Amino acid sequence: MPLNTHIIILLVSVISHCLAFPSIWPRADIPLPDGMPNPSEEQLKKIQLRAHGTLPNTPLPSKISKDGITNLQLIAFNELFEVAFYNELLLNITKNVPGYKIPNPKKRDFIVESLVAILAQEELHALTANQGLEHFKIEPVQPCRYHFPVSDFDSAIALAATFTDLVIATLQDVIVRFADNSDVDLTRVIAATIGNEGEQQGWFRVNQGKIPSELPTLTTGDLNFAFTAVQAFIIPGSCPNLDDIALTTFKSLDILTPPEPKTQFILVSWESEYEVKGDKLWPTYVNQLNVPIVEELKIVSRKDGKKVVAKALFPYHENLMNGLTIAAVTESAGSFAGVNDVAQETLFGPGLIIVN
Repeated sequence: MPLNTHIIILLVSVISHCLAFPSIWPRADIPLPDGMPNPSEEQLKKIQLRAHGTLPNTPLPSKISKDGITNLQLIAFNELFEVAFYNELLLNITKNVPGYKIPNPKKRDFIVESLVAILAQEELHALTANQGLEHFKIEPVQPCRYHFPVSDFDSAIALAATFTDLVIATLQDVIVRFADNSDVDLTRVIAATIGNEGEQQGWFRVNQGKIPSELPTLTTGDLNFAFTAVQAFIIPGSCPNLDDIALTTFKSLDILTPPEPKTQFILVSWESEYEVKGDKLWPTYVNQLNVPIVEELKIVSRKDGKKVVAKALFPYHENLMNGLTIAAVTESAGSFAGVNDVAQETLFGPGLIIVN
C-alpha cells in the first residue's frame, strides 16, 4: 500500500530524529514530537495533515463550571501521555528496535501509516483540551516524563487497547459531568472524540486477532480511575502542574491472575500499612453499563505487614463480563447505582481487566 506524501515526510523526520537516540527503548527522556504541547503554526499544519483533519474551530462558550475545568485538565493530562506513548512506539518501529521489527513490508507500511495518523489525532486531542483551558484563563496542562512497561509490538498494542478502553470509559463520565454542570456546549466534541477512540480501538483489537467491536455498550468509567491509572506510567515528580488537577489518586490494585472468559476465582494484591480484615473490604466490578457487581473478598496472605494478596470471584458467565472491567476494592458493599458511587468508596484501584 503506497504511503501518502505527508506520511513519507513524517517518516523522514522520525527516522532522522530517532538516530539521535540509543537503540534500546523505552526511555523516559524522549521529547514529545512537533513542539508539543506548544507547536508552531507550521508544526500544527503538519499535525493536521497527518491527522487527516483539523482542530475544532467552533466557538467555545463564555463560561465553564469548576468540574468542567477538571474535565479538560484530565483530558489534556491523558492525551499528552498518549502522545508520548505513540511517539515512542513509532520510533521503536521505524528504528527496527528488537521486538518491534515487522518483516512484511506492506504490513509494516500500513501499521506505520495508521500509527502516524493516530499519533497526530492524539496531538490534536491534547491541543483541543489545552486550548480550551487557555480560553477559560486556566493554565494548560504540561507533559510529564513517562515510562511504558512494554518491550515489543504485541505488548505495546495490548497496552494501547487497554488504555483506549479506559479512555472511552472515562469520556462517557466527562460528558455526564459537563451535562450535569450546564457545560452542554462542550459535550459534542467529547462525543466526536469517543468515536475516534473507538475507531482506534477496533484497529488495536484486529491487530490482536480479536473481532473489532468489543461490546454493544462499552464499559463506563470515572475520572478518578483514569487519573490514577495514567500515573502508573509517569516518572514520580516529573509533572509540572499535576497538583492543579482536583482529582483523587487511589492506592494501586494489581490483578495477579487476569481472568479468562469463565467464572473463576482471581487473585488481587495491594499494599497497606494498616491491617484491614477481609470482611471489611469488597471487590467491586464495573462492566459495560450494568450495575456494579460486589463479591466477597478473602485475604490469602500478608507479606512484611504491607503487601496483601486476596481472592475474589470473577462472575464472568453470570454477567457476560467481556471487554473492559474496572475492578476496585471498596470499603462498602454498596449497593452502588453506578461507577461514580464505586469511586467514592474505593480504597484500592483501578485494576483493569480485559476479557475477549
